[in-house]
Amino acid sequence: MGKLGILAGAGELPHIGMKEALAAGEDPIFFSIIESDFHEGNYGDRNVPIHIVKIGTLLKLCKRYGVDRLLLLGKVKKEIIFKNLKFDLKAIALLARMINKHDYSIFKTVLDEFSKEKITVISQRTYLRSLFLPEGRFTKKVLNKKELEDVAFGMEYAEKMAELDIGQTVIVLDQSVLAVEAVEGTDSAICRGGSFAKKRKATVCKSSKPNQDDRFDLPTVGENTLRIMHENNCETLALRTGETIIVHPKEFINLAEKLKINILSIGSGNLTKINSTIQKIR
Repeated sequence: MGKLGILAGAGELPHIGMKEALAAGEDPIFFSIIESDFHEGNYGDRNVPIHIVKIGTLLKLCKRYGVDRLLLLGKVKKEIIFKNLKFDLKAIALLARMINKHDYSIFKTVLDEFSKEKITVISQRTYLRSLFLPEGRFTKKVLNKKELEDVAFGMEYAEKMAELDIGQTVIVLDQSVLAVEAVEGTDSAICRGGSFAKKRKATVCKSSKPNQDDRFDLPTVGENTLRIMHENNCETLALRTGETIIVHPKEFINLAEKLKINILSIGSGNLTKINSTIQKIR
């Protein structure tokens, strides 16, 4: 088996993935995306910076370092693809073959190119398994009927928006959509939606698309998500069970409790039953 490469954007997930991969006996290397504000931390000897638009260069680096598997982790602002960046010839050829500039179209086209070079892009779950919540309510407050109705309404629309490849997050109040995440990202969508709630409290619902490819762009939330919700009139966060990455789950739930934000992880169970009992992080 060859080496694991972690194509790394901003945030903590690349470092969590690196730590877990090392613990599993891997000899991983970062290919850090220069445009993403990645910080190498203690892994400077394992970091090779690259430009996101230099796909040909990345393929050559994979061969040079013996990488046969890639793990995609971390944030890269979607606006990058619309900017006037200098794509290499390989990237230009791939762009010409894309049906559109939707996230999955881009990913699938690049994935096919890596497959031709015998490089496998692996599931984001591989080294992040501890970062998913089981089904349940994870904060003390029991939601009332009206709040549960907003959750059910919001999750339905979040799934529809994800399926259309628009975004993974909607903000709702009184069974009305206040905002839908688009290219600006989750945090900005929360700010925009929360501004319409004024003195009332909105609900944030996050979902992956049906049959989401777990090698790419699984929904992710962290403590900063909670702080932005708290600052922008949002009181409940609803997620799909086993589909949303939680950065540092214990600390996340503790902060949610402190900020009085409700956390629900929704699977196939009855929503009222899910809401009835508090779950603990193991």
